Amino acid sequence: MRRGEFSIATLLALILLTIASAPWSGQQNSNSYDPWLDYNEDGVIDVNELHRIADVYGSSGEPTRNVTVSRHVTSYVRFGASNISIPPLSNWMSETIPIDGYAKVTILIKASVGGGFVYWDLYACDDGGNEWLAEEVLGNTSNWVKTYDVMSQKVRIKIHNAYSNTITVDVAVYLMA
Repeated sequence: MRRGEFSIATLLALILLTIASAPWSGQQNSNSYDPWLDYNEDGVIDVNELHRIADVYGSSGEPTRNVTVSRHVTSYVRFGASNISIPPLSNWMSETIPIDGYAKVTILIKASVGGGFVYWDLYACDDGGNEWLAEEVLGNTSNWVKTYDVMSQKVRIKIHNAYSNTITVDVAVYLMA
């Protein structure tokens, strides 16, 4: 008799465990990736994110308060690996860089001018395809950096080599929130 009761109890326990482990309607996990939960931005939500959540578990704050990280580079654009070669008496023009939604744009240009004359233009652009000259830098400056407040939707950089030898330039653009 004890064996029969044990078998029934075991069978009931297995049925209860099966029912308890089955997902309820609407509770199924689609396992879709959510980038807001990937804190270390490695493309995988794993135990590293759980560790980060455990560190702040129980903390509190104002959930409706906007957080703005200013003076933080949020995007970096670099053209032509590290060296762009510009033949004598010719130009190089970057592709259009979308800047809408950013607060500041920093442009860095390093040129091997060797005493020659080189100048570059910065163009502001809009979504309609219109471009206008924002600034022109003249002289034999080899290193140039300038930060602008964003006032358009896109920018382009054009470098003129007015020298009789080929020059190489390194152009980088930092976009800041």
